[in-house]
Amino acid sequence: MAEEKKTYMPDSTDKPFTGLVREWYNDNTIVLYRLIGVSQDIIDNWAKLVLTTLEEWDKTKPYLAIHDLSQSGVSLQYAAMVNFDMMNIGISLEGRIAAEDIFDKHDDWRGFVAVNFNLSLSGQTNRKLMNFLNRNHPNIQYRSFYNRNKCVRWLSTGAADTQELKALEDGKSFAGSDENSNDGE
Repeated sequence: MAEEKKTYMPDSTDKPFTGLVREWYNDNTIVLYRLIGVSQDIIDNWAKLVLTTLEEWDKTKPYLAIHDLSQSGVSLQYAAMVNFDMMNIGISLEGRIAAEDIFDKHDDWRGFVAVNFNLSLSGQTNRKLMNFLNRNHPNIQYRSFYNRNKCVRWLSTGAADTQELKALEDGKSFAGSDENSNDGE
């Protein structure tokens, strides 16, 4: 029997500022940031919002986030503005440093970030580039997708699974955790 594909609906949605939509999924345990415009102000505000969210997050639960860059025309502009560092929990260079400092203060805390692209040429190029330029912090795992539902599914059933967390902590691979897999089926 074929596995039924679930469509995930947000628990809540807000627009904290022009250019970004925030959605919460899975009983508010997954935060999605959907970039709908690109400017230096938007990137700076997004970085501040992520840092505030990280500071307020329950450190007994993994930080589960989606950076959704699938809006047409967004990913390439965004990539250029962040020096192609799209696998970045803190959005900007300063945000990355501050976010990783937060994780350094909480040794057992883990973060998982799914980055969602569209299937346009720029989306495919950025996804390949992102996987190539991956600069992981030991407590933060990234994975890229071409489908928002797959992002939510990975975070709600895969990344948050304690067996996978244990395997990641032990430096072992776990079935289905290949960061470079093609999830754009």
